[in-house]
Amino acid sequence: MSNLNNFPLEFKTHKRAKRMKLRYDAAKCCAVVTMPPESTRREAQHFASLHISWLEKQRKSSSERIFLSPGYHIPIEGIPYFIVHKNDNIGLIKQTDFEIVVGGDKIGFSKRLENYLKKLAQKKIEPLAQQMAESIGLSFRRIQIRDTKSRWGSCSSSGTLSFSWRLIMCPNKIIEYVVAHEVSHIKEMNHSPAFWSVVDELVNDAKISRKWLKSEGQALMMILSE
Repeated sequence: MSNLNNFPLEFKTHKRAKRMKLRYDAAKCCAVVTMPPESTRREAQHFASLHISWLEKQRKSSSERIFLSPGYHIPIEGIPYFIVHKNDNIGLIKQTDFEIVVGGDKIGFSKRLENYLKKLAQKKIEPLAQQMAESIGLSFRRIQIRDTKSRWGSCSSSGTLSFSWRLIMCPNKIIEYVVAHEVSHIKEMNHSPAFWSVVDELVNDAKISRKWLKSEGQALMMILSE
């Protein structure tokens, strides 16, 4: 690994590369130049130097993010877990009291962990939404768990409830509030007093939960799989 203005720089030669490409690897905190076989490291370093201001912006931006990579902590239902990679041929994921251990090759690590969290979210949210909807005489079409980074949930006019997989990282009380919020939209597709009345029928302390999401939720939305 080389260095560019105190910026760690990694070179990768790819036989199919037709031109140089530059990216910032937030997990390693370094710049990565992918280059054709005929290119030299000096040429690659010069190429990276032309984009040093862009790299600085990427580093500053990524310093606020957390990635689904070994060495990071993420919460699951509000409880922090340390992400560990286990290099094996099985690829299973298991939770201990303090760790979430992801097996298999490092290639595809983040996506496997994201898919695992999506399954946890589905398992948690679907029966909760079903119970809430039935308690007030409503029904929905289906539940979708998606990779949304700006909205915790949504309700379509067709009755599909969609939720960000990041919701599984919130404390249970917050999960319940977000689910109640979207279930209430089945009845009231607005944010009128009638809507909030339905929300209050389903959960307590909705205002406290909304305040928590405003103060703490953005940090969870910054958790990325890649």
